[in-house]
Amino acid sequence: MESGIFRAGVLPGAPSTEDEIRMLLCYMLEGAGEPLSFDQLFDALSEGSLVNYFELIEELRYLEELGGLAARKAGGGQKLYRVTERGSKIAAEFERQIPLSARERALSSVKKVLARERRKREVKTSRAPSGGGFVLELAIPDAPKTDNELISIRVFVPAKEECDLLEARFLNAPATVYKGVMALLSGDEEMLGKIFTDEDRLF
Repeated sequence: MESGIFRAGVLPGAPSTEDEIRMLLCYMLEGAGEPLSFDQLFDALSEGSLVNYFELIEELRYLEELGGLAARKAGGGQKLYRVTERGSKIAAEFERQIPLSARERALSSVKKVLARERRKREVKTSRAPSGGGFVLELAIPDAPKTDNELISIRVFVPAKEECDLLEARFLNAPATVYKGVMALLSGDEEMLGKIFTDEDRLF
């Protein structure tokens, strides 16, 4: 666990020992208030630069064998993990032992991922290979079950990583993107000055 490959992508000061990472996983699952898949956990941990892929695989397996987590198969064959009574006790240890900043980053990352997934069900995103890159389309429906759209944006993106980033930023705050485009198109300088308030800064 102490080799460079196992700590790659993790911020200094993040939980680093096996026990700390196990406590973190139980704490995040308890804080989420709902079962999470491996992908959701990985996205949240990557968001906060808290635990990398290798650590997540190893410690999820350990916690499941220990009885701290229970898992069930969901659609697509993925497991959904939830904390058990034993896992809740492990999570309580995390709250006592780990600094507040790390705890807040952990819960913020989970909430951001879950909010992004909810928005993904409310908006439309798609991509298609084109000219050595991708055409990314981002849209906000006017109302459920209608073909009308408040806004639809198509943009050419040369690399998959950039495509992923643009899609994630849109899903973080589609309303802010909409307000920004409308303010730019209408020349509403007052609106432009208000777009990136603390309330709207979800990127």
